[in-house]
Amino acid sequence: MCDSKEPASRFEEMYKYNGRLEHEMQAERRERLLAEQRLARQREVDAGRPGLVEEIEGQTDNEGETMECHQEQPPAKHKSRRTKSTFSRLYSNKVQLSEWMHERPADFENWIVVPCPVGARCLLVIHKMSAIAYHKGGRSITATRTNFRHFRGTTVLDCVYTENPRHFYVLDVLIYRHLDLVHYECQFRFAWIKAKFDEDNLSERFTTKPPERGGLGLSLLPTYDCAQPESLATCWSHYPAFRNDSPRLDGFLFYHKESHYIHGLTPLVTWLFQFMLTDVLQLPSGMVNSGYLDHKPASYTGDYAKYIGDFERRRKKRKLRHRHPAKKRKTKHMSIDDAPAVEPGDHLALWEAMEAAPLDSEDEDLRPKELDAIRELEMEG
Repeated sequence: MCDSKEPASRFEEMYKYNGRLEHEMQAERRERLLAEQRLARQREVDAGRPGLVEEIEGQTDNEGETMECHQEQPPAKHKSRRTKSTFSRLYSNKVQLSEWMHERPADFENWIVVPCPVGARCLLVIHKMSAIAYHKGGRSITATRTNFRHFRGTTVLDCVYTENPRHFYVLDVLIYRHLDLVHYECQFRFAWIKAKFDEDNLSERFTTKPPERGGLGLSLLPTYDCAQPESLATCWSHYPAFRNDSPRLDGFLFYHKESHYIHGLTPLVTWLFQFMLTDVLQLPSGMVNSGYLDHKPASYTGDYAKYIGDFERRRKKRKLRHRHPAKKRKTKHMSIDDAPAVEPGDHLALWEAMEAAPLDSEDEDLRPKELDAIRELEMEG
């Protein structure tokens, strides 16, 4: 799914296509990756390799280069509407990305499902009473002051950011108060952030402003254990997924309980749109609320393998058009107001703006209007 010549993760180069079915290859890659990561943590400890915490410490020790952020000036004609954004090499390409789920895994009970809202994937970095959100490519998209007094160390959360309401929805945790959790199993990370979210009262302490004054919100997304039928019934029988359908549901992410946090694409985190659940997971009729099935696109007939293939071909064609526009095409700056609206059910257009779905880890995946929208976000700090 990644067109880049460089591997999306250090494990990707071991995966070679040999003509077998995609779901068979994906299952084998999972097994190899799980076996490899069981040894990887000890190898890195023995080798004394620095983790993300050590990288952060190295950057914050350099005066004037905190988090290695470099100011980028917006176009002159839009200076009145925008404030500065920053770029961080440290947080560039650190977001964990999902693959399609091509078939119900044989060890389905070893997975956790998370409803994912429509929004922009980012890393939320909390440090010294301030919080900065970085798009997966490393560009800051918004910032705010917090009430985390005496909140020592750096915290890095994997989030989905929504503009309406202005809110961060936490998917995962990489670092919590300087404790590196990247090489801990997913099940432990999820339990840890849930306990700390309540214990440290993160939601109420996150922002200094109330929502009606433009304050940013912070919430932890619910998780459901695939080993517990009653948990799955609660997840998929409830519609809409979020109260008052705000934010809107984009789809569902599936995390293998033993997976570490991997920077880039991984078969241990997979993705399905809500209308694909019954077909891919072979669920009994009535288990998924009909509301999730009513909004499927006309192109989806139940043949999910064909839908995924068609979707990927359309995505690659669109990406090529964006990278190689016609030479004679006149370009101009496109504001949010000028951009054409995304039609309901156009999941490809939505995916190009949202990084929860399995997309490449390059900013070029975003269309001009999505890039413009990201740069329009207000930098409060």
